[in-house]
Formats: sequence, structure tokens, C-alpha cells
Amino acid sequence: MNEFQYIHVLLVEDEIGDAHLVKSALKKNKEITFDVTWVESLSLAIQALSENDFDVMLLDLSLSDSDGLKTVEIARKMAGNLPIVVLTGRSDTDFALTALKAGANDYMVKGDCGFDGLTRVIRYTLLRVEMETHNKLLVAALNAAANAIVITNKDGYIKWINPAFSRLTGYSEQESLGKRPSDLVKSGVQDLRFYQEMWEKLLAGEHWRGEIINKHKDGELYHEELSIAPVKNSVGDIVNFIGIKEDISERKALEEKLQKLANTDSLTGLFNRRVFLERLKQESERIVRLGGFAALLMLDLDFFKQINDTYGHATGDEALRQFSKIVRNHSRSIDVPARLGGEEFAILLPSTNQHDAEVVAERLCQEVSEIAIEHSKGIVKMTVSIGGALISADNSDGELALSHADNALYHAKKTGRNKICWFEE
Repeated sequence: MNEFQYIHVLLVEDEIGDAHLVKSALKKNKEITFDVTWVESLSLAIQALSENDFDVMLLDLSLSDSDGLKTVEIARKMAGNLPIVVLTGRSDTDFALTALKAGANDYMVKGDCGFDGLTRVIRYTLLRVEMETHNKLLVAALNAAANAIVITNKDGYIKWINPAFSRLTGYSEQESLGKRPSDLVKSGVQDLRFYQEMWEKLLAGEHWRGEIINKHKDGELYHEELSIAPVKNSVGDIVNFIGIKEDISERKALEEKLQKLANTDSLTGLFNRRVFLERLKQESERIVRLGGFAALLMLDLDFFKQINDTYGHATGDEALRQFSKIVRNHSRSIDVPARLGGEEFAILLPSTNQHDAEVVAERLCQEVSEIAIEHSKGIVKMTVSIGGALISADNSDGELALSHADNALYHAKKTGRNKICWFEE
């Protein structure tokens, strides 16, 4: 149909006079060409529907083979989605509403069948059906969408959700309608300022997009990419918000895994050399700006090559893992423990003086000496040598401090191993 320039009408009317009046009224319209096929009964209408495509059916309720509202019900079943306009001799509003409920799309009183009135009813019916079909298509698309979609009123209360929303959050449509999304899925991970900034942008009529951690109905947290758009009425007032939510938990887990692979040693789980040097540089720059100090420890497992050669690399790897576990257990959240390579390790201890660093080193030496790995050739024991140096505002070169700590480590190994040496100028 080309904007209703040509409309094929099926007229079902058993009164020849009324049929001629309808055909005459439609013929008078100069803007639209109406092609009218006239039949006198429902049985003939069925045949006409099987032979031709129609845009609209004009239906009299009093026919030779059917009468009253039953006529509408039968016509609706046989016409499928074809729009039906009832032609009635009654101007009873209640009756008209009943006819609409029975399946009619609109109605018109026969006495009002002037060409303008009838044409207008047909056009509005076709336009309304077209819009309803379009809306149903949109709703079907939204319901089929993989991403969760939620529509709220201007105050944020949920008016509509699609099935993906229920799958994502665990909340059914009945549980969701009338609630705010925050009442259902707010995790508490984001602070108040996060939501204030989001609503400031939305209430200003702007689109907001970001990542958020929400909570499933069962309590499990998940990562979500959220996009919210305000919907305005004709005068520019916000009347609704549409939110599109995508579960990105798998992507975030993969990113975290890749980040971990890039930043950590795969055997021990400690930071790798690259990350350690970056953190060392950052800490040195912080000390230059703000003052303070930090301690740096270099650690090396004694006679590690002999462990590998005597007991095998699997036992050597286990020794490295157990040693690394001790290092992690004695590290604060601000510390940077790392495996630099082989059996060589380092720990950056921000805001730590020499005395406190030596206490940490002594504990490490003690616990490492207590490691006992069972092997068919006997119990594997080991010790560690440690060298230390300070980074301060007066001596803030991190790489130089690393060299100093390495020199102290060399001195500890040269003078007997299983000991702690501190670099002195």
C-alpha cells in the first residue's frame, strides 16, 4: 500500500441499496482510489478472501448467513489480520465497544456514510492498524533482544522489562514492575557520588553510558555495561528512561585473566619483572614529590641449582611456589613482591624504614628455613639470602637502589648465605 493512495475494499453487505451508497461515497473521493469488491454474505466473503488481497473489510452485521456480534467473530477468524470496519445502523456507544472487543477495528453508523466520513474512518483504521503492527514488531524485537532492556517513568519506577532483563537479574516481570532498578540490583559497590553524577547527566537530558557492578537476585555480583537514554515528550519534558543492560562478566573475567598473565609470574603468582620496575619507578617519583622513604629487598634462594639438579625441576618449582607463598603472606597490600627471574626475587616496601624491613627479612629467613619438601631421595630443605637498601628523598634513584640491594645480596651470599645484609654507602 502506497500511503493509502490505492485501497482495495471488501464490502460485505446484503442490502443492495446500502451497498450502492457505500460504493458511491467512496467513488467521490478524489485523493484515493477505492477498488470495491462487493459480496452479500460471509460465505461469499470467504471465497473472495481466498482469491484476492484486500486492505480493509467493511462489514454489515445483519447478513443472510450471520447476524449480530457473531458476524464480527466469524469475520475476524476468517480475515486474519485484515482490518474490519463494522457498518451498523446503531449509534449505541456500548454496542460499538462490544463490537471492537469482538474483533472489529472500528465502526461507522450507516446514516453517517458521507464520502468524507467513511474515507476518514477507513484511513484512520488502516493507519492505526499499521502503527499497531509496527509497535508489535518493535515489542517483538525488544523481547527477542539478547540485551536486557528496561523502561521506567520519569521517577525511575519500572514500567516495562524484556525477558533478557529477568534472565540477567533473576527478577520476574511481576517482581520488577513498580520498583526502581536500584531496589532490585544495587550492589553497594559504587558509591553515592557515582549515582549522583549519573542522575545529574540524565536529568539534564543527556545520554549516560558506563560500567557498573550489580547484584543478581541470588546475591551474586556481575559486571554490566549500562546505557540509559531519557525520552522526552513534544514539549521537551522527560517522561521516561530506557536502559539497555549487557552482562559483561565473562569479558571482565577474561580481561582480568589477561591482565594477570601480563603482570604476574605464571609459576609463583607474584608480580613479574616489568611490573616491579614500573612500581619501583612510581614509588621513586612519589618520594621525590612528597618525601618519605621506602625499603627494597633482594632475595635469592641458596643453592637452588643443586635442588634442581639433585631432585628435579618439579621439586625446584615446588620450592619456588612454597617460597613465594611465604613472601605473599608477609606482604602488605601496598607492598610489591616480584619474581625477577629464576630463583631471584624482590620486595618493594613503601613507607618502610630499615629496621622494619629487617624485621620482615628475618621472618622470611626463619620461615623459609622451616620449609620441608618430601622427595624419594630425602627431605628437601632450603635457605634464602637477602640484601636490602633504602630509597629516600636524598637518594631517590630506584634503579640505583635496586643495584645497591643486589650488591648487599651478593655480599650476603659471599659471606656464608642464609643471612641478611644491608647496603651501606
